[in-house]
Amino acid sequence: MKRLIRTKGLWLAAGSILLLLFLFVRTYMKTIVGIPSPEFEPVRRFYWWLIVFGCGFLAAFAFLLWIREAVFPWLYPVVVIGLGVFYLFALTPFSAPDEAAHFVSAYRLSSQLMGKPAVADEAFLKHASIQEQERIKKGANVLVRSGDDLPGLYKEPGQRTYNRVLTELFTVDHSQSVTVREEVPVNTTPVVYLPQAAGITLARLMHLGYIPLVYLGRLMNLLAFAAMAAVSVRLMPFKKEVLMAVSCLPMTLHLAASYSYDAAFIGLSMLLLSWCLHLAYEKEKIRGRDLLILTLLLVLLEPGKIVYLPAAGICLLIPKSKFQSRRHYWISLFCVLAVMLLSVFLVNRLILSAWAGATESYVGWSEAAGYNLSDVWQRPFQVFTVYYETLVTQYDYYLVTMLGGFLGNLDPNLTVPPVCLTLLWYALFISVIKRKGEEVLITDGQKLWILFLVFTSSVLVLTSMFLGYTPRDLTYITGVQGRYFIPLLPLLLLTIYDRRLVIGADLRKSAWYLECFVSIYALIRICSTSCLRY
Repeated sequence: MKRLIRTKGLWLAAGSILLLLFLFVRTYMKTIVGIPSPEFEPVRRFYWWLIVFGCGFLAAFAFLLWIREAVFPWLYPVVVIGLGVFYLFALTPFSAPDEAAHFVSAYRLSSQLMGKPAVADEAFLKHASIQEQERIKKGANVLVRSGDDLPGLYKEPGQRTYNRVLTELFTVDHSQSVTVREEVPVNTTPVVYLPQAAGITLARLMHLGYIPLVYLGRLMNLLAFAAMAAVSVRLMPFKKEVLMAVSCLPMTLHLAASYSYDAAFIGLSMLLLSWCLHLAYEKEKIRGRDLLILTLLLVLLEPGKIVYLPAAGICLLIPKSKFQSRRHYWISLFCVLAVMLLSVFLVNRLILSAWAGATESYVGWSEAAGYNLSDVWQRPFQVFTVYYETLVTQYDYYLVTMLGGFLGNLDPNLTVPPVCLTLLWYALFISVIKRKGEEVLITDGQKLWILFLVFTSSVLVLTSMFLGYTPRDLTYITGVQGRYFIPLLPLLLLTIYDRRLVIGADLRKSAWYLECFVSIYALIRICSTSCLRY
């Protein structure tokens, strides 16, 4: 039986690689002809090597899965980093949602770590140019090296973007002057920008140029996410494959290989889930150190994204019997929640007070009036209809953009095809389905609690955009993207894990391979489109 599974796996790998080559034979010729040479010759070579390395990655992955039968714990982070590097280059800098704003936020933290001026002050204003003064008036105040504010990186990948990245990847910068970039930084807990800031700091200390600086920050974010995901998988007491499948989704990897702080929140949410389940199902007795780690995870995760605050309720799965006494349990619970809520208040007190005291709201992007909390109390039925209309009209959009649809800045041309989205759902389902011999530890009551946590967090996600981004003339909530629900996806999937739903065959390896195949196929497809853009 084992030999039969190995043979089928190798046939799956061989067939998928041949299919990949077959699908891109015609596209390859069209793309190569469409890339001007010698002006963009590096882009032509990049496209060629992307296909070669993509096929090589799949072949090596299949070899390790079915011939060497490598152990998951070390292979998993290698696969995440390997796929992430593909996303790193196929989707160029500032193509991820709000990536430029995250970049300047990380740059500001880098300057603070280096003990250098991070934002424009009165001394800078005295010598600022007219353009710099205009940027400062709009709220942009992050100081960067003068060479780190050059045009040429765009919000969508194209021939010029690829060419600039490839030709300037190893440049240096010894400039001493500083300027202000046009992006307004994100004001949130700085810990979510530590990896990116570390990469930027290292690049500045080595006097690397603009392009290598940007890429080093992105790479550090990817490595940090891979580390968090690997620790989460190691701690997870059961169904480790759920976290593996979620972290290998195209949208997850796209965010991890960018400056987006969503990578940190996804990684931290997986750490919180795995640590709570580790304490609930594997740890014999809860010690002070265990509670300290739990508190730290909550303090790192919740203040930055208060919409995930209900997810902290996963802590209540830890049985009271694992504490020294019931009194110790209630004291520990109170202390952990108190520290978490205090950190949430300190980080978000300005936003919370603005929401609570607002009697009118203005949505800048539409230049129209928006909703506020008083509408919830005074017009509950109207608010309910907005939420209902959102669910009916936007549900499929959330599902698509959660997995890998509309990558980049919601670019419809840079997307995972529908048939591949089906394969991704298959991989997620296989990752959570019960196999023969497995013991389901989660009870039905705990699943209902988990569903409640997911529901309330999802409502808060919608509410945040309802109050801050939706004009009154719209009948549905706008601004919500599927990526906001990725931290909740592992929780939701675990509710499917049931003793009454069993599969006989072990399809974990094939499902994981297909998920990686989807990423490689989608990236080559995306690159084929991008290389024809000027």
